[in-house]
Amino acid sequence: MALENGTRLGPYEVLAPAGAGGMGEVYRARDTRLDRIVALKVMPAHLAATPALRERFEREARAISHLNHPNICTLHDIGPDYLVMELVEGETLADLLAQRPRTSPGLPLDDTLRMARQIASALDAAHDAGIVHRDLKPGNIKIKDDGTVKVLDFGPAKMHGVPDSAGGVEKQTHSPTVLATQAGLILGTAAYMSPEQARGKTVDKRADIRLNAAAMV
Repeated sequence: MALENGTRLGPYEVLAPAGAGGMGEVYRARDTRLDRIVALKVMPAHLAATPALRERFEREARAISHLNHPNICTLHDIGPDYLVMELVEGETLADLLAQRPRTSPGLPLDDTLRMARQIASALDAAHDAGIVHRDLKPGNIKIKDDGTVKVLDFGPAKMHGVPDSAGGVEKQTHSPTVLATQAGLILGTAAYMSPEQARGKTVDKRADIRLNAAAMV
């Protein structure tokens, strides 16, 4: 159930809905202690009751907490069933691509290279920290008004040395960003998966490199 404006979660006051994803709703909120505007990602109660999904939500927090990079969304705080993150204003890459005329899909080369360099820099930092994103797609990339690119949503991220509940395969989830298989449900978005990810095999940083190329077209 969506939170009403004015709802308080700890010191955070909900101001307005800001979006939704497979793992919950995102709200524009105010940190009443520091008087700053933040993004509040809230996990619904029915998902929080599923151990595998709670593990994925907590994995996002662990992944983001290891990263400090100008092209990666910053984690400010964590509470019971919610994450407090930097509020990134702007459009997603998916929005920009959707605005292109059908006669000229894609983005101008200069814009594409500028964005790709920033995404690659973010991924390089994540990979150096032992983190594979696994769900890089246009909807998870935001472009601020000044042209700065921010990589979002590390929910499906894989941290080296932190195994998934079933060797890389999540068994019980209702997220739309998964692909059904006979073995269970594989994290990621079907259209942007690498072949090994779609098959439920071990995924390393090479999958993100392929996803980065696919996300730009």
